[in-house]
Amino acid sequence: MGVMAGSPRKLTVILSKAALASLDQIWLWNAKKYGRDHAQRYIDFLEAETSKHSTEYLTGRQVSSNPGAQYIVIKRSRKGHGHIAVYEVVGDDVHVIDYFRTAESWEEKLDSG
Repeated sequence: MGVMAGSPRKLTVILSKAALASLDQIWLWNAKKYGRDHAQRYIDFLEAETSKHSTEYLTGRQVSSNPGAQYIVIKRSRKGHGHIAVYEVVGDDVHVIDYFRTAESWEEKLDSG
């Protein structure tokens, strides 16, 4: 079967070194606070939600300070905090620039990084 008309093409999701380092830090924080199993489940959740953007890359919101970048909010529930994945679509790839906590001034960190 071919791709349906109007549906986005499937892109390759690529995590930058900064994004991979952030996932490591997120895992460590969760492992210390909630245990290794919880930490791994949360990282698996973040990676699965990010991977959806191989086809859902058009659903992100534009980063106000960087017109080429978009972001998605990843949360397990409406309450509480989660993470933000910032990415750019470049050719056939979704380049994940980094992950940030929703509780931090992530746009400032993105601009200064």
